[in-house]
Amino acid sequence: KGIDIIQKTISNYIEFNRVRLVLLGSGDKHYTDFFYYLRDKFPNKVIIQIGYNTSFSHKIFASSDFMLIPSRFEPCGLTQMYALKYGTIPIVRHTGGLADTVFEYLPDHSTGNGLVFNNYSSDDFEFALNRALSIYNHQPHWSKIRLNAMNSNYSSYKSAENYIQIFQWALEKL
Repeated sequence: KGIDIIQKTISNYIEFNRVRLVLLGSGDKHYTDFFYYLRDKFPNKVIIQIGYNTSFSHKIFASSDFMLIPSRFEPCGLTQMYALKYGTIPIVRHTGGLADTVFEYLPDHSTGNGLVFNNYSSDDFEFALNRALSIYNHQPHWSKIRLNAMNSNYSSYKSAENYIQIFQWALEKL
């Protein structure tokens, strides 16, 4: 879900020391071959683990600055919610559950908890990644976006409160 967009853009960022990449997951062979190629070309900048490992995934969340989630579609998505709780800033495409939970950081207002792009394209993804790197290098914005992320609340308790409010409203209308 979106790995093709990352594939089109990430090499230059790695080559010019703008990012280091950790990839955990599985997918089509031509994608895994590409990321193995990156790992071999940049052994100190790229870590690849094919498959899934819950413990390792949480270590990635805890140690990363950004989480790339350029999904073509995303019905719900837990990845961005885990990232937010760890203060790892999600870079997401505005779709499905990502659109419901990640909001563009606006430096003028210090609001938002991530970076968002609309069109499913490598150009839009790259523009969002550049905005993210710009925020990363500027205080107080880096601290503020991380605090906003960690303060995001998508717990079931919050959902239950919303349902109670709807039910109370409905009862009042009877």
